[in-house]
Amino acid sequence: MTPSPVAYVSDPAALLQTFFDLIDAAQECVVLQMYLLAGNHELVLLHPRVGAFPWAAALTDRLIAKRQREPHVELVVILDTQTPDDARRTRGGRGPLARHRLEAAGVSVLNANLFSTDFDRDRRFPAATRFHAKPKDETHVDDWVAAQQAWQTWHNVEDHRKNLVIDRGTFGAITSHNAIDLAFDWHDNLFLVGAPVAGQLWDECRLALQQALELPQRIDQPTRERLTALASRPATPQLATTWAPSPADETLTTLGDARARPAMVPAVATVSSRSIRTELEAAVDACGPGDVVCAASTYFADTRLFGRLWAAAERGAQVRVLIDDCAGLPLPAFESWFVRTFVNLRCTELARRKTVPGFELRVFSSKGPGPMMHLKTVGFLGPRPFLIGGQANYTPNTFSGAWLDTVVRVEGESTVQAFVRQFETLWSLALPLQPPSFFERMRTSLLLTLLRLAEWIGFRP
Repeated sequence: MTPSPVAYVSDPAALLQTFFDLIDAAQECVVLQMYLLAGNHELVLLHPRVGAFPWAAALTDRLIAKRQREPHVELVVILDTQTPDDARRTRGGRGPLARHRLEAAGVSVLNANLFSTDFDRDRRFPAATRFHAKPKDETHVDDWVAAQQAWQTWHNVEDHRKNLVIDRGTFGAITSHNAIDLAFDWHDNLFLVGAPVAGQLWDECRLALQQALELPQRIDQPTRERLTALASRPATPQLATTWAPSPADETLTTLGDARARPAMVPAVATVSSRSIRTELEAAVDACGPGDVVCAASTYFADTRLFGRLWAAAERGAQVRVLIDDCAGLPLPAFESWFVRTFVNLRCTELARRKTVPGFELRVFSSKGPGPMMHLKTVGFLGPRPFLIGGQANYTPNTFSGAWLDTVVRVEGESTVQAFVRQFETLWSLALPLQPPSFFERMRTSLLLTLLRLAEWIGFRP
């Protein structure tokens, strides 16, 4: 843990403004890792949402304006291949897509390399599962996204990160928010951190950049050479002395000023994918009488962590778990039923079967579709309050390294209380679980059998 300035952002408009402030303040480089960057009609499965704010276009326009205004600043966007690259494959069936607008303006858009994730490398069927074993130059650069997306679907692997870092770690943002229009009002959060901990985020970003450059990318050789050089540069050790925010960059100014007051700066650390389970479990296992745990995760399918939260409640801690019913995802009928039925089934069924004093699970309804409860953060309220939050859902694939995520651990009363205020609001709107009827118990038994079958053939929600 390292003393670093940090700010907690939960208001959707403030979250977007924080992205704008970071982009505008950059003097050397901007690297954005984004799972989904797509407008209202630019996704494959998700239907457009009526009345959605054009989040993707707003972010795209800001990056393009930065490129035109300050062409010396290197702008890089690294996208998971769940973000489409062919307008014909999208719901709208038309372009230009946000990623293509960025490319046309001179912003470097790269596809994330997913081959460092954990997956079954020996799986042979169907043929798409062997994409990782093919020579990379066999797939044309314009076909890469479609090919890797088919492969990642079978293996259920993702670069699920949503991070933005400027000037090699002067400032960085770790958020749960996807840059998609339909998520414009979702309940998300963002952790804005300054140096030196933002340097940890830079190290993660530049590794992702190095790995992305191992793949075919739609960039010319001079750009590849510039990005290769950028990826080799170490983090900025501290806030640059020449950095001067614009008058509108109030949050960044606050973080910069905080460096002059070390006693007020909380201890912060970033946690990468394969260490997230260890960090969460150690924190939960340390809880006992008098401690309060407030955990929010859109998806909660990991029964091992669930059992540890139960055990903490049995030791005397007060544990509250908040999940979403996933009704806010505008999916086609079958896919919507599958996600809503199975993604949180095991943990909700466990919570119904066993009552533990001090433990409660509530379900936030995003039916409508309304704004989803899209947080992935847990607050620990004890003698030394801290929280662990970012992009990681509480699922086996997250904790195994199949999904790449970043979380941040923050020890500081003000940051924890900011999260707790958001959590309490959502908790008051969520519904407690009801005891199941005989029919519901029989139905759940059948669904659990189907879930095991789906996992056996490779689909693990």
